[in-house]
Amino acid sequence: MSINSEAAEKVLQKDLENVIKKVAGGKTLTSAERARVEALAAGSQDSTTYAKNLVQLAEILGVTRRTLSSWRKMEGAPEPLPNGEHEVARWREFIRIRGLKGSNDVGHPTEALKARRLLVDIEERELRLSIKRGDYLHREDVRRAVLEGLARLFAILHKRLEDELPPLSCGKDAVGIREENARAIDEARREAYEFFQGWTGS
Repeated sequence: MSINSEAAEKVLQKDLENVIKKVAGGKTLTSAERARVEALAAGSQDSTTYAKNLVQLAEILGVTRRTLSSWRKMEGAPEPLPNGEHEVARWREFIRIRGLKGSNDVGHPTEALKARRLLVDIEERELRLSIKRGDYLHREDVRRAVLEGLARLFAILHKRLEDELPPLSCGKDAVGIREENARAIDEARREAYEFFQGWTGS
């Protein structure tokens, strides 16, 4: 059964609406669905995830091979995978960040804008889920823990050096005093290390 371009466009539009509903429901997108959104956000209808070679990559990105070759020489340009394939999403992101021209235009500019907003929404939701799972730490929590750890370390050092060492060092020569100091510092280091280990849970 053949399908005309108008019917195909309606099917694809309905598919995109389903993707939007899926994201709104907090569900994770498949790699194919995410590739489709990234393609639309980059201004392309082609949602191929990996290009087998440079010819296919240039075709997907809507540029000539010569343009693609010059872009590959730029700093930060995506490298091919070990199997020789190219990640289309990484190339689209590189083109977007650098403001490079040449990508195929989507039929309607508002569609690309909607897709870009959807992509941002997806990334925000994924980040929130990662934080809930404990994959990331809040900067303020890390800063507070480091300051607590340093305060603890200095408190231990003060206690050892000012309260405990003077009586132990009485009557000892320089070598003996140095050994006592080294022992006190090692104990302080160990206690501080145990504090940080307990905080990180490792």
